[in-house]
Amino acid sequence: MKQADSHPDPTALFDSVPLPVLEEFEKQSGHSDELKVALASDMAEDGSFGEQWLLIDRTLLAVVALEKGRPHCLTRLALEDISDAQVEPCVGNALLRVTVQEQPLVLIHFSNELTERFALVAHYLRLRIEKGEDVPAPDFESEGQRCLSCGKRLLDPSLKVCPSCIKRGQVMRRLLQLARPYWGAGLVHGLLMLAGVVVDLMPPYLTRVLIDDVLTSQIHTNWLGWLVGGLLGLQVIRVVITITDALLTNRISSRFAAGVREKMFAHLKELSQEFFDRNETGRLLTRINQDTEELQGLINQMASFLLYAVLVIGIGVVLFSMAPTLGLFVLIPAPFVMVATLMYHRRMNPHFRRYWITRWRLNSMLNTFLSGIQVVKAFGQDDQEEDRYRALNTHSLNARLRVDQAWGRFFPMISFAFSAGGLLIWYAGGRAVLEHRISLGTLMAFLSYLGMFYGPLSNMAQISQALNRFTTISQRTFEFLDEQPRVQEKAEKKRIRPAMGRIEFQNVTFGYNPYFPVLKDVSFSIEPGELIGVVGPSGAGKTTLVNLICRFYDPTAGNILIDGVDVRDLAIEDLRKNVGIVLQQPFLFSGTITENIAYARPQASMEDVIRAAKAANAHEFISNLPEGYDTIVGEGGTGLSGGERQRISIARAILLDPKILILDEATSSVDTETERQIQKALDTLVQGRTTIAIAHRLSTLYNADRIIALDHGRIAEMGSPQELMEHRGLFYNLVQIQSQFARLDGVVAV
Repeated sequence: MKQADSHPDPTALFDSVPLPVLEEFEKQSGHSDELKVALASDMAEDGSFGEQWLLIDRTLLAVVALEKGRPHCLTRLALEDISDAQVEPCVGNALLRVTVQEQPLVLIHFSNELTERFALVAHYLRLRIEKGEDVPAPDFESEGQRCLSCGKRLLDPSLKVCPSCIKRGQVMRRLLQLARPYWGAGLVHGLLMLAGVVVDLMPPYLTRVLIDDVLTSQIHTNWLGWLVGGLLGLQVIRVVITITDALLTNRISSRFAAGVREKMFAHLKELSQEFFDRNETGRLLTRINQDTEELQGLINQMASFLLYAVLVIGIGVVLFSMAPTLGLFVLIPAPFVMVATLMYHRRMNPHFRRYWITRWRLNSMLNTFLSGIQVVKAFGQDDQEEDRYRALNTHSLNARLRVDQAWGRFFPMISFAFSAGGLLIWYAGGRAVLEHRISLGTLMAFLSYLGMFYGPLSNMAQISQALNRFTTISQRTFEFLDEQPRVQEKAEKKRIRPAMGRIEFQNVTFGYNPYFPVLKDVSFSIEPGELIGVVGPSGAGKTTLVNLICRFYDPTAGNILIDGVDVRDLAIEDLRKNVGIVLQQPFLFSGTITENIAYARPQASMEDVIRAAKAANAHEFISNLPEGYDTIVGEGGTGLSGGERQRISIARAILLDPKILILDEATSSVDTETERQIQKALDTLVQGRTTIAIAHRLSTLYNADRIIALDHGRIAEMGSPQELMEHRGLFYNLVQIQSQFARLDGVVAV
């Protein structure tokens, strides 16, 4: 893959930039031979389709529009005057904005398809501001999902390398290592397979003896019973071997697939939140459940191919030993079949991959539909979702039909080639019998072996397809198992038992996408036992802030300390036991209410569970349920109201008894009366522990020690509610907006 270079080849940039644009850039005192960035937009200033170029050299930035072949400069800036650069998403498009002399300036608009590329430019400009001129220029070639080996774009987004770059030998070695516990059973399977091949080779030989020595020459007529009995015995032995081998093979493949599935799930739970953010649930379900199931079937298929290979070799040796001349006739169709097979699979592999991708997208869409079924029905979009599913299903159907129809045309041709080979043997062998060069029994045995030879050879024509599928699924499995969590524990981790609850942010910057920082240079400290409110408009970074405290993510820059220790140095187990969180969207597992409350402490006594429920003001409604605490709730809390689910979620956090409590919109799903009841419980609960409460309802923060007001990822103001009200800043404005819509007993919320 092409690497970023601080001195990119200017010739490559010249090739992509229209000459009039370069000439206009030169007129603005730019240096075309020193270009670092030359990137075209697909939109004009007014949002219509158009062509604008962003050009950056060592010292100058310019935006040049090209209209009807005529260039004109829209913006010209010295790089040293730029103090910030951001990409901001809009409705249907996005824009690149810079800050010059503390004033925002929109440089260029572009469609969402180009967002990633312009984000690289914004990142490059910020690095220049921070580190100076000597920073790598954006590497647009690596943008997007590309094969790590050859650099081509990936058709299958679940792979990191394209199928043609998969190292099959390496994959097979890893599979063998993964299958080490089953090597003994595999050896037994191999011996049974060899025994089966020997048994399969015996009947035609006995048939030749039966025809030549018993039926034709009548030399050994007393052998008839023994030979027929021998053939029957071989059939019985073959049945026993087949059943035993099938049971053993299925046992090996099933246990292997189950073991891989367990290993994948065990690895899945160790991965960071970032991994789940960038991987759809449908894709993960396909990877863990469906891929391993298919891997099991492919293991059985590969075992069959191995049997076919041994059988073909064994039969080939017997054929040439019986009649070398006829053996040559047997091989005549083989080269044609092999060449046709290679050509077929080379042509069909893209169609196979396209079918696998359409199937994954179908699964993903179905999972999204089922997860959002309530929203679908609420907005009456059943028909729209049906149309989406029908379209995806049609794509999958068409992809599958192309594969099946191609195979339907190819397989009869293979069968014809083998049938023609059989006719050649009948003709050449028949002449040999008439000329007394071989016996009739030899010809019949030869024809029997021929049927056994062409059958496996025909099946082996599919080995390329199966091997590609086998290695692709195995590669996906190993890539999943090789996925490293972004949040990792250090080898020498520190313990905090018990925690005091002091939290400190030191110049923390973070973005889920590193090119789009959500929090920017945030610094503050929280003393043990303080109740801190976090407020701000949507998208200000409130939830992101608490996600960093819980270490769902690590900051891009800066440090987060708990009791003076960087969270990256702490044992994650200690951190999670000392930090309790009530999420904005409460989630309950399928099970009893007791099990859901005790999820954080499964060993908790019933008395502890009830005590936590009372603290969350949930005991009364739980007791009124038909089964009380033994009431079974559906997945996600089906059967309970939003407020009831939230109170159970709060009880779960209370039972953990953390020193740091995080309430992320904890009362957003409850009515006013329930909110008051929960607030009373929380007033007692927060005593003696550090509490961070995110709230849109500012009435829940009336007793906060301090409030942090965030705006666009930065701390706009911080202080007590009274101080911020007197300051008449962001917090005051938020309160005034809420006061216009809701007053409680004629008293403003704060």
